[in-house]
Amino acid sequence: MNKILKFKSILTLFIIAAVTFSCSSDDNEDLAPTEGEVFDAELIVTESNVDDKRNVNVTGGANGTSIKTKVIFSSTTNSMRRLYITKNVDGLGEEPFQFESTGVSVDDKKDGSLDLNSASKNDFEFKINFPTPVMTNGTIVYKIWATTGRGDFRDITKRNVFEDDAVGTITVKYGSGTNSGSGIKSFTKTILAAPLGDGTSNTFISLFNETIYTIKQGTEFASLWDFGYYYGKTKKASLASANNYPTDIINVPAIGGVTADELNKVYFGLSSKTVAEFDAISVSSDLDFITQPTDQRINNLTVNNVINFVDNYGNKGLIKVVTISGTDGIGDFIELEIKVQN
Repeated sequence: MNKILKFKSILTLFIIAAVTFSCSSDDNEDLAPTEGEVFDAELIVTESNVDDKRNVNVTGGANGTSIKTKVIFSSTTNSMRRLYITKNVDGLGEEPFQFESTGVSVDDKKDGSLDLNSASKNDFEFKINFPTPVMTNGTIVYKIWATTGRGDFRDITKRNVFEDDAVGTITVKYGSGTNSGSGIKSFTKTILAAPLGDGTSNTFISLFNETIYTIKQGTEFASLWDFGYYYGKTKKASLASANNYPTDIINVPAIGGVTADELNKVYFGLSSKTVAEFDAISVSSDLDFITQPTDQRINNLTVNNVINFVDNYGNKGLIKVVTISGTDGIGDFIELEIKVQN
């Protein structure tokens, strides 16, 4: 009798475990198209690049609030593990596409990429509704590519499953297609905290998604960081790229679980521009004068310093130091204003 009960208990646990595993494995079912479904656009990216449709143009306004698109990817040599999608509205700059904004439940990674399950490793066919907000003139550009592992929203070549430039592009055009964006991202009242040993300080910034990260968010997110703040014993208020951040303060490669060469480089140098000239910068071409500095750290900063910089992707920018509060303790920080090319 006890053996029967024991067998039933084991069987019950096995069933529960099996059900739990199957339920926890999100297979992106919401992206599966239905038979006979009509689409506004079809995007095809394959390893052979035969009969591909990698560049799709759609007229905005005629299809309501979204462009219903069939997205097909096919690989025979390498397994596809992640799908990266960016959007650029009205020339304001690329940013990660959020599936949640479309009401679709997917299995996504912490960096915002789509996790491709085992059934989608070599071939997948998804239905994706790309939002199209009301515009009179301008474009919305969506870029889509697959990677063999953790990629980079700003670098389609990183672990691209096909050739380095393999990307699908959907361009939604409104009116003349002339964008009103200035080509500049502006960050005001950007506060970076002095690093704390417990990893809770908001020390690093990503210029891409305009997000400030705590140190302990390094796993998965460290590849998005551009630079961080620290206050040195002799070199005082300082900025350093993620690639060249002092390891004796915070070992960024270690907490990010990556090698240093995977981290973003940013090059800094003091600018001859005044605060007034910084404030007057309004379009991308105003920053073209900057040449890439040689150093990935800049030290002994003071209020009203203006800093030239070039990021890992060739974008040029200026940083204005607004406030330096305290040194290297709890609540100590630097406040910056930043203008950078998209």
